[in-house]
Amino acid sequence: MGVKKLIVLPLFLCLLSTKLSAQEITIFPSFWGYQYYQDDKRITKKDLISLLEKNEESYSYWKKSKTTSTLAYISGVAELGFFAWQLNNQANDKDITGPFLGVLGSFGSFVTFALISNSQKKKSILKYNEGLTKKTAFKLVPSRQGFGLALQF
Repeated sequence: MGVKKLIVLPLFLCLLSTKLSAQEITIFPSFWGYQYYQDDKRITKKDLISLLEKNEESYSYWKKSKTTSTLAYISGVAELGFFAWQLNNQANDKDITGPFLGVLGSFGSFVTFALISNSQKKKSILKYNEGLTKKTAFKLVPSRQGFGLALQF
């Protein structure tokens, strides 16, 4: 009976220190946007947002990404407007300097906001995954005073 207790106790302690981890999120660019995966299972954007809402910091990065993405779309629409204006002026033999500068400026802001948006998305996913690090309440370590095990908190 005593030998069984000696075997069961270390086994029980090892089971207590096992680490359960949540599944990490990965993001892949695709032709129509992004694809989101939780480990090897594809999830929808709605599922991703519900997961990110659980971590305040990662969700704040996600909201910043949405804001800068909206600004990128607005810059893209402005660029199309300036480009149409430039084509109209060119067809009517008018000065195209103003529309051309507008196209360049709106393109620059579009690229900038798009890059910032992608960066914020990546930070959001990384912060979420960072919160999934494996943590234990204690570890089993060899004792320095002889044969045995000690709990280290």
